[in-house]
Amino acid sequence: MSSNVDADPLLTTETQQPRRSKFLCPALVITGLTCLTLAIVFSFISFQASFYQEGVPIRVLALNTWGMPYNIFGGLDKEIRMPAIAQMIQKKEFDVYFLEELWMRPDHEKIRQKASAAGYHMTSYDSMTQRECPYLPLDFLCCDGSATPSGCSGLAVVSRYPMKEVQFTIYNDHGPMAGGEKMARKGFGRVRVSPSENITVDLFVTHTCASDLVEDKATRESQVKQLLTAVRESTADFAILGGDFNSDPRAVNETTYGLLKNQMASSMEDFFQRIANWLIPDRATYGNPRNTYSYTYDPVLYDYIWHRSNDNNLVLTNLFDIPWLRTHKDGGLHHTDEKDRENSSAEKIREKRSADAKMISLSDHEA
Repeated sequence: MSSNVDADPLLTTETQQPRRSKFLCPALVITGLTCLTLAIVFSFISFQASFYQEGVPIRVLALNTWGMPYNIFGGLDKEIRMPAIAQMIQKKEFDVYFLEELWMRPDHEKIRQKASAAGYHMTSYDSMTQRECPYLPLDFLCCDGSATPSGCSGLAVVSRYPMKEVQFTIYNDHGPMAGGEKMARKGFGRVRVSPSENITVDLFVTHTCASDLVEDKATRESQVKQLLTAVRESTADFAILGGDFNSDPRAVNETTYGLLKNQMASSMEDFFQRIANWLIPDRATYGNPRNTYSYTYDPVLYDYIWHRSNDNNLVLTNLFDIPWLRTHKDGGLHHTDEKDRENSSAEKIREKRSADAKMISLSDHEA
């Protein structure tokens, strides 16, 4: 699917009110399409014109890149997928990219170079980690990123807007040594940008503890509480949070999703509203039937984009989708459009996968 982007502010008004609220209109998308401003949004804006000063569209993408080294943790086809992700960013379809599991410095540099060539700004590798390891590459109290992902966060933010502030905070609690959680030293990044004059946005990116063991659920909840404290303390006009939270809304004996929902708004729920329209296999961000790597797992929703505004400012989600991002094994990015989605049942997707073995997903996650 293609779409047209309205580059002008969605709202500019000459009100006489002594204090004006600000309006942010992001296309909060987990992977895929550019911003479409819906007619119903224009109608709402027109109705609210006497209250809001200005509107700014922001297009957002969040993607777990599955950047684990193959020889250690089995990140299949990484040498093909990473250039394809860099190529995707170079297409300049989004204003902000949240990236997770970008564990290795060479992969980060590969994407940074392409992003920079396209006019984007990207957080440096070491700005999103606790500290560099000069002598002890296996010490998880510092970050290697060359030989192993030990001690690193794997986080990065790519932004069309210059970065005014960059901050990384390591989580106080980490998962067990089994599975590498303690070695990873996860946390969250915060990047402040100003997409328009007198409007500030704090961009938060994170990747929380994985697995559904009882102790990992407790760790994940603790991490999210620490993260939400930082979001609440943000002095920016708006906060946008994206990443891999490793928790499905239907998770049993876990409050991770509820904690987030109590403090922030889910862009997916904003757009679809009815649960039946978004808690479906076709919109799963892990174990999606169309994913060439994780299709054998149960479909779950792990990856989200959330938003929050301060001082009575307003955020509207005018588009949300999880399109099919794939690449050819011999190179060349491919994006399946909405028509293909409508004509593809889960069974047809599996049949097409067998017939089209040269196509691979950009990650084991859809977002």
